[in-house]
Amino acid sequence: MFIREIATRFRNLQIQVTIDNQLLRHIDSNDRISTNRTIAFNLYKLIYAIGTIQTRRFAPSNRMKFLDKADLIEKIYTNTNDFRVRIQDIRDNSGQEVLTTISEDFGVGISVIIAEELFDIKYSTIQRIYGNDKRPDWKCQTYDNRTLIIESKGASSQATSDRQETRSLIQKNRRNGNVKIASLTVLNENQISTNRYLDPPIEPENIDSEMQNRILRAGHYSSVFSFIGISALSKYYSQMRNRLMKVISQEEQNEKNQIYFQLRDKFPNITFDDKLFTGNFYAVDNEKYIFIGIDKQLISYEGFLQFDDYENEINKIQNENNYIMFKDGILIIEINNIAFFQNIIRPNQIFSYQENITISDVDSMTEKSFEKYVGFMLRDNGFEIQTEIRIQGTVADIIGTKNNKRYVFELKLYKRNRIYYDLIDQLLRYQKLENIDRVVLITNASINRIEVSNFGNILLIDREKLKRILKNRESLNEMLNKYSA
Repeated sequence: MFIREIATRFRNLQIQVTIDNQLLRHIDSNDRISTNRTIAFNLYKLIYAIGTIQTRRFAPSNRMKFLDKADLIEKIYTNTNDFRVRIQDIRDNSGQEVLTTISEDFGVGISVIIAEELFDIKYSTIQRIYGNDKRPDWKCQTYDNRTLIIESKGASSQATSDRQETRSLIQKNRRNGNVKIASLTVLNENQISTNRYLDPPIEPENIDSEMQNRILRAGHYSSVFSFIGISALSKYYSQMRNRLMKVISQEEQNEKNQIYFQLRDKFPNITFDDKLFTGNFYAVDNEKYIFIGIDKQLISYEGFLQFDDYENEINKIQNENNYIMFKDGILIIEINNIAFFQNIIRPNQIFSYQENITISDVDSMTEKSFEKYVGFMLRDNGFEIQTEIRIQGTVADIIGTKNNKRYVFELKLYKRNRIYYDLIDQLLRYQKLENIDRVVLITNASINRIEVSNFGNILLIDREKLKRILKNRESLNEMLNKYSA
């Protein structure tokens, strides 16, 4: 599903923001008096902000995670312009762990939206902060060369947000910057969601502002392209960052040069708004495609140094296709009319965005994204599928039919390698149904031998088996036949 198909139901969503009195004198706004404001934002910007910060820059893959994060939109109410989240539905159908993850994602995205509203930030400098300590989430630079440090929290209740406050105020001070902010978002279901922007102690950066800008921007583009699945570009900017910091090896420099010539000469090019973009096409679903690219000026070292953020963003329909151009030089096109690009690429040359999945990609998926991927994998193996079918008071993730056999596929993503016994009971109940031939659990968790003994005749595809399937999707059929009842 394209974001536009959901976005057209809205104008802009809005959130209620309370601003710390101490912060007012630091913001770039004509209004330095109002501590309570309603801030409106665009769905594309929200998803782009979440992915840019929440996606790991290192070990980039070719998984386009933009559509994975776009699944979060399904958790938002569509009958109101207030930003309200389906909290109870998430809790009932996916559990508290998923609700916590979704709260974190929205909390990060909202913190970016508000920063852009209150400060004159250079969007191309937004970068996740890396490290093994309890660090703030992200930082960026303003046009007057101040560094903003942001620690963001998201919660589904005010009580949880209050508990997060003390920790976030400590955490934001663990990096140097000119303005340090704790952003505390509370997701609400029956009323507009809220945010508190708190406490800006000053502790200047000890690095030249121009060099800080370049390093931040290189990290930003590396994260962005890890998020949207162009591994070569992600690696290219990671190496550019190393070059700027003067820690690049000769081997990395040679690899960077090779990637540059690939980007310059072999990637598809598209002209939009009198600018040339280079990037990739992906098949999404049902004759729908997406193009994601970058202003070609940015791929050379000199062009990167000279690039300035665009003055405006653009979101427009042209030739039945939806163009979204961000200030940092990224172009996304939701394509309904692929024929318009026939002089550039043919549909049979475009790979699905579901190709080339790694286990780390699965770990970062939403449950909905995982369901879509497994559905893609099952159809690729000859299954007819139905999703989210109610069986005896519970909702089965996928019902798959092949060779007159009917399978229940239950899908679970875990941050911890732990299987809950109520899930095993649920699977055992499915197994007793007359019209079900086989029950299969697919999970990213590693399951020990003791736990496997509790599963009876249920086929368990855990982390190790899933890795084999990701490398060769046809091995799923082999597993189903090998471990058949």
